[in-house]
Amino acid sequence: MQRRYEFKARTTATTRPVRSIKPRTTATTRPVRSIAQCALLVGTLAMLAPAQESSVSELTLDDAIQQAVANNSELKTATLETLRATDDLAASKTRRFANTQIIAFGAQLLTKPSVTFPQGSLGLYPSIGPIPATDQKIEIARKPVGGVFASVLQPLSTQYRLHLQLNALAFGVQTTRQDQEKTRLEIVDHVRQAYYAVVEAQSTLDSLEASLPYYEETNRLATENLKKETILESDLLTANAQTLKTQNAISDAKDQVATACERLNDLMGRDVHTQFRVAGVNMADNQLETPEAMEAEALQNRPDLKKAKLQVQQADYDARAKKAEYIPDVSLAFNYATTANFTPALPTNITFVGLQLNWEPWDWGRKRKEYAAKRVKQEQAKVAVSSTERSVLLEVRNAWRQLQNTRRQLTLTDATERAARQKLKEVQDQFNREAILSKVLFQTQSELASADSGQLQALTAYWKARADLKKAIGEQ
Repeated sequence: MQRRYEFKARTTATTRPVRSIKPRTTATTRPVRSIAQCALLVGTLAMLAPAQESSVSELTLDDAIQQAVANNSELKTATLETLRATDDLAASKTRRFANTQIIAFGAQLLTKPSVTFPQGSLGLYPSIGPIPATDQKIEIARKPVGGVFASVLQPLSTQYRLHLQLNALAFGVQTTRQDQEKTRLEIVDHVRQAYYAVVEAQSTLDSLEASLPYYEETNRLATENLKKETILESDLLTANAQTLKTQNAISDAKDQVATACERLNDLMGRDVHTQFRVAGVNMADNQLETPEAMEAEALQNRPDLKKAKLQVQQADYDARAKKAEYIPDVSLAFNYATTANFTPALPTNITFVGLQLNWEPWDWGRKRKEYAAKRVKQEQAKVAVSSTERSVLLEVRNAWRQLQNTRRQLTLTDATERAARQKLKEVQDQFNREAILSKVLFQTQSELASADSGQLQALTAYWKARADLKKAIGEQ
């Protein structure tokens, strides 16, 4: 069940025994009447609080997480990065197919190119003689010319290298997905922390607001008693200082609530001025796995560890692809060329099909050094895996210990709250028998409100630690 932090309603209930006080003719009659008025005021405020809260939407933790996953800017950026890597992989896959290029030009000749046909270059015939009979020089005038060159190259020997490069890019896509998952888990953890911060700040504000009427009434009674010379002036000054201190604390608490709400709105990707009220937190659960089981789950689920392992495989394919550059590039080639406005003596269309070789026999050791650098990067990735595993285990252990610590603190605050409630009950009985002063009752009621606030703060601290543990083991 969810627990609501209604401190005002609790303090109203604690003033109920005052109604049984009988009128007296002594000087204490007026303070008792003031206590009843204070109780009526607090009860009225508690009745008005639900009406004011009804106009503000209630935000549950699940709704906050859902909106953050859908609208958070940082998570959207991580998602777009994954889409970008996917598009890069799809674009790189097209390199396995034929490469088509068309080059066309139109130009103005600046020189007079010429073609010389030597004597007999076209043949020697018995009845005619050599053709041409003498050397013939054909000059091309300075005029506009044009040409088109088209080529189609289908890679053959580079298919193996392309296969390795595509595998490396595929692992790169998986690493970006792990980055996206890591960002999502971090956003969910931040939303939980921000949500519990709102609950904690609101509980502090409720406790202070519930205590303020008691301090104000004490201040008023001190003023009257000073006139009657039943207390010292220092007592009045102390009461005034305590009232001002509580009022200042309420103002600070309101600022903290506003800041926490704005932070949560920002994480959810909506207007930071959106008003809402939180639904509270559940009671602490008692079921918790052993640290060994959590470590095994973390090693299996943590996205940063998965990314480190993927980077080892990616580095291996990168190195193998670099080594494959030693293989000459052999392609099936189709080429076509045509010219326009040249002399008719030159061929206007040329077409041929065959194999094309592109090879760099001497690279002065460049490929060898690049391959060695790729292998060093692979070793670095392997070292990163071991380091990440140790970091994950340390984080899980630390989060588990922190959760145990908050659980113990929660048990302590529960005991303190029960003791404060029992003490208030006993003080109320003593006050009804006129055995103590009214300020003792006010102080005891304030202590109960503080104990209630401390209990809820301990509970939110527990759930914050629980959220950190979920993040440590890679659980949403």
